[in-house]
Amino acid sequence: MTTHVPARKRSSFVMEAVREKLSRESLKAVVLCGGEGMRMRPLTLTLPKPMLPVGYKPMLEHTIGFFKEEGIYHFIFAIGYLGEMIVKYFGDGSRLGVNIEYSTEENALGTGGALKNLEKHVTSMFIVVNGDVLFRRLEIRDILRFHKERGGIGTMVLWHAENTQRYGFVESTNKGRIEEFIEKPRDPAPGWINAGLYVFEPQIFKYIPARKSVSLEADVFPVLVAEEKLFGYRHSGYWADVGMPQDYAKVNRDYLTETVL
Repeated sequence: MTTHVPARKRSSFVMEAVREKLSRESLKAVVLCGGEGMRMRPLTLTLPKPMLPVGYKPMLEHTIGFFKEEGIYHFIFAIGYLGEMIVKYFGDGSRLGVNIEYSTEENALGTGGALKNLEKHVTSMFIVVNGDVLFRRLEIRDILRFHKERGGIGTMVLWHAENTQRYGFVESTNKGRIEEFIEKPRDPAPGWINAGLYVFEPQIFKYIPARKSVSLEADVFPVLVAEEKLFGYRHSGYWADVGMPQDYAKVNRDYLTETVL
């Protein structure tokens, strides 16, 4: 038995798919990669942490590949410490089939300050990702749909960890609204954590003062939580935060065993 789909409905479905594809292709992904990577010394004495190789290419190149697979081709790298090495390696991104712009942080102003510096580069919904996290089996289209349906200012990707102490503990409702955000809680416990990937509306810049050191995690997110404008999307696939040497060793083992990337 075959099901006949009216031509009008087929046309509507195709148009919606085209609109979604064009929307993702015009979306900008901001990559925060200006930190000094102090916990990864001595590896980061001569390389910015996002340029540390995983397998045969830098972490940042894996990040670009992940977003390309999701139909996103426009990037803004927020650079600082040894940022010239990132610019020299990636250039304008054309070698990898993408477009890369740069926002240079002259003085370290935290994750919020780095984001504020590139305010003029974005005028619509955009993605932000930490330069030292790696994802797989994460559907960007699903996150964007989730974000639009909730109508908030920000959506944070969450991941379940056995120990939340190193990260930001997050508690959310069944519908995804974040009710509590604690950056690096004192006591070790399992739970959902901030995975370092966000979708923001341009209104986020109103919460970040200019030319001041601001932490998204400590200064901005608690305000959004209080105003009920921050939501959490739960990710169950692969995730890694390369914050310490043991993390870096594990990511490379995962790569060599084809667990990821």
